[in-house]
Amino acid sequence: MAAYLGTIAGVLFTVFIAPYVGLNGWSIGLLLLVGALIVMWLKLNHAIFVQVALSILLVMYFQSKMPSYSLDRIRDTIIGAVIAIAIHIMIFPPDSVNKARKKMIHFADHLSNHFMNSALWVKEGCSSSKTQILQTKLQTLFQELHQATTELDNAEQSLRYKPLGTKRRASLQELTRQMKHLRSGYANLADMIQVFANWSESGHFEKENQRIWAVHLNMLANLVEQWKKVLDDSNAVSSVSKESALQIKVPTHMENYQYPLALYMNAEQVVQDFQNADVSNKIL
Repeated sequence: MAAYLGTIAGVLFTVFIAPYVGLNGWSIGLLLLVGALIVMWLKLNHAIFVQVALSILLVMYFQSKMPSYSLDRIRDTIIGAVIAIAIHIMIFPPDSVNKARKKMIHFADHLSNHFMNSALWVKEGCSSSKTQILQTKLQTLFQELHQATTELDNAEQSLRYKPLGTKRRASLQELTRQMKHLRSGYANLADMIQVFANWSESGHFEKENQRIWAVHLNMLANLVEQWKKVLDDSNAVSSVSKESALQIKVPTHMENYQYPLALYMNAEQVVQDFQNADVSNKIL
């Protein structure tokens, strides 16, 4: 596409300037210099520069012999661009769905690693010095999630204009469904890290609980890793369903407290969010 734009720009530039400078070695050199300076000033890529220079040379040479050459060259360029785009879309479309899949697999791999890092952090007692490092890595993980989501949106946009992409649309729908699991996994991990940090600060996070939750987090990391293999290879679905018999349940003596505790934690978070928010500068 850059080559086509460079061709059209070079032709139009030469058509408007050539009548005032004439045809000679100096005028050709001057137009090439001005064209190169404009391309450099606009910070355009090398392909556009080459086409601009080529168009200047051809138009300057053929314009006097074939007055319609400039219009013919623009017309042929537009026709070539339309045909190239049609072939690109209909016959050789970019595999945007596979690109989105790779982004999701990459994120799932890092999500699994973050569960393992969190397990080590919990096993060591959730030291405050490492809490900030873990939170920083969590922010980086969020950026990766955003990139994967953006890539998925781009894939959806690209398939709108591809009538022959039925199979890829089905794959995209499946990826969209799987993306919900990734978002949920990240959100739950972020919440758990905050709970562990608060639990540690309370002074009541006993060694035995640290050990238990370190094991749980490693199990969750393993579950995400198995899920990633399913995302990468659809034939692995059955093996994951058999191998990932992960059972992390609330102990029987705590079952009656799990729901009110969850509600209190959510309510406390809402209070903190709105109580600490500086809204004075938001009100006009």
